[in-house]
Amino acid sequence: MADDRTDLGLAIEQGLRDAIAHRRGQVALEGRSVEPMPPARIKAIRRAVADSPKAFERRFGIPARTLEGWEQGRKLTAADRVLLTVIEKEPEAVERALAG
Repeated sequence: MADDRTDLGLAIEQGLRDAIAHRRGQVALEGRSVEPMPPARIKAIRRAVADSPKAFERRFGIPARTLEGWEQGRKLTAADRVLLTVIEKEPEAVERALAG
């Protein structure tokens, strides 16, 4: 077997070494946590940017039934929480991204 190691392969190896060192407490890796989002906050976000779940769906493309589920306490993924946080802080940025 040839020893033709690519830059990508070397970067993956380094990433694995970093992960092991982090797990052992030898290095601190940069990270970001996404806060839990209670149903009341989701409802407040929706009300701030749309009159109804259907209006929210038209504006941001998230199905009204999905939004209603979140407002009733169904589980959100980290990506869902991030998207809702961006909608809460910069709804126009999401609209611009979806329009392009």
